[in-house]
Amino acid sequence: MLGKDALCRNRQRDLRQFLHRFCSDLDKTRSKFFRQSLWGILQSGCLRVSKWVKWIGDGCQRRFYSQKRLLNQLKSTDWNHQDALKSYHQQWAARIQADTPLIIDLTDLPRPRARKLPYLALVRDGSEDGKLHYGYWCLEIYAYWGKGLITPLLLDPYSIEAPDVYGENARILAGVDQVMAATEGRGVLVMDIGADRDNLLIPWIDDRRQFVIRLKGDRHLLLDNGVKVPALTLAEQLLQSSPDHKRAWCKVHLPERPDIPLYLVAKTRAGQDKPLMLLSTRTVENLLTAKSVLTYYRWRWSCEEAARFFKSELGIERFALRLYHSFPRLFLLATLAMSFLTWLALSFNRLAQHLSASSPGRHKIKFLYYRLLDWLQEPFHHSPLGPEPP
Repeated sequence: MLGKDALCRNRQRDLRQFLHRFCSDLDKTRSKFFRQSLWGILQSGCLRVSKWVKWIGDGCQRRFYSQKRLLNQLKSTDWNHQDALKSYHQQWAARIQADTPLIIDLTDLPRPRARKLPYLALVRDGSEDGKLHYGYWCLEIYAYWGKGLITPLLLDPYSIEAPDVYGENARILAGVDQVMAATEGRGVLVMDIGADRDNLLIPWIDDRRQFVIRLKGDRHLLLDNGVKVPALTLAEQLLQSSPDHKRAWCKVHLPERPDIPLYLVAKTRAGQDKPLMLLSTRTVENLLTAKSVLTYYRWRWSCEEAARFFKSELGIERFALRLYHSFPRLFLLATLAMSFLTWLALSFNRLAQHLSASSPGRHKIKFLYYRLLDWLQEPFHHSPLGPEPP
């Protein structure tokens, strides 16, 4: 059995290989910063620099200087994190195909006790019945690979009070353009009901983006015969006339873009009066292609698991920084931390199969990341001598 030091060397060797591939343009100083920061995040499960130094320090007497050095890198103006993010996107983009789901979501970053953080704004907490509190928003874009494996491509924290933020729509469009520039237009954008707005749909149609979004039902759609019908009314009529009354589809257009064909896919939901309505650019001509569109929306729920993992295991809600321009750098590190777990699962299939398989006392799972993180932490958190003293 390998000792603790050998296991640490093996895990950190994998981390260096990951950084060499996905952030290949880093200089020596930034390479050390990224490597130590990612190792600290993965071992501590936290985005607070003070928690990382326990895992990367050279002894108690030097932890203060290690913490100061890491904080200086986060706030330094000598390097641009966008260069590392661009390299990261280009490497993952090589794997993205024309039909790869690119899932978009917005999450809140509550800071209810904060008073002096810059550009605090009111945000709506999704976990407390829509309660308003002070905090920030975060734009999330993921690539879904199937079998529960998902890669965060972008975590973009922002405040609507910041002077360089022109609104939520502009932020989403900019994030999507950044990712799609790396993929050269490949990928299918998937978003929940928040995408049902002209400020997003029309630019995506004009840019020839492929998408699957959920409709609220109050939008008017244009039929081939020129008649405008509310989406909910059309969906209910289609379902009523369908053979099984469960799924239905129809070719439609937006009144603002009547020359671009779109497709409405409707599905009844158990216990719900209102059907699920999806609008897509993907051609739907039969039941098989309709199910394909519904599958894209079902894959969207993987981003909910990923956001929950970020919040519970990597602590993106518990960061401790006072400089607004340092937030994107810290969240880039969180992006790379989860992406490293994805890379491990994709590179070592037997490891992924072993961790996801059922065993006595453990059931087979679809979202692998909790067990991957436990596997990465176990040799160092559960050694006979325990962790290092704080």
